[in-house]
Amino acid sequence: MLMINDPDVVREVARLHEEYETALVNNDVEALIRFFWDSPHALRFGVRENLYGAAEIDAFRKTRPVLGLDRKILNVRIVAFGSECAVVTMEFLRQHHHGRQSQVWWKFPEGWKVVSAHVSFMYETYAEQAAALAGFPLPQQYTNAVQQNIERSARIAESLLKTPLPDETVSAARFEP
Repeated sequence: MLMINDPDVVREVARLHEEYETALVNNDVEALIRFFWDSPHALRFGVRENLYGAAEIDAFRKTRPVLGLDRKILNVRIVAFGSECAVVTMEFLRQHHHGRQSQVWWKFPEGWKVVSAHVSFMYETYAEQAAALAGFPLPQQYTNAVQQNIERSARIAESLLKTPLPDETVSAARFEP
């Protein structure tokens, strides 16, 4: 019978997860690379990237911006399935963003490795998400007004997009900064 949450396995994975977090906030690229399974089957869905295979994950780690990596960890959960598989989920706070992360760990002969990972931010509204993507903090007192302006813009855009254009209409050149 498969044992769920063997205390020894949970402790071991918890220790490794803490080491992973330390490597992450310190941008210890080599350690982070060692934590992931060195396989084309490894997977990491990030906030703005989908990485398939160890080569893509490694390349991301080596070029990732190193500012703002600190985060406060919340609600860590570990579920171990037997002695070879564990899932670690958690929430975190980073620079006004509430995020979540999940990792699937597998125990290989050489030790535990992350085989699949997911990282995302949670936003209350589209306005908060747009502000975060643009790098502009959105003070709470302006959230409703910004949301209303986005909704108004959407209604205007909808009517414009439904307006047929004559065939002879010439498009503007694409802007290249």
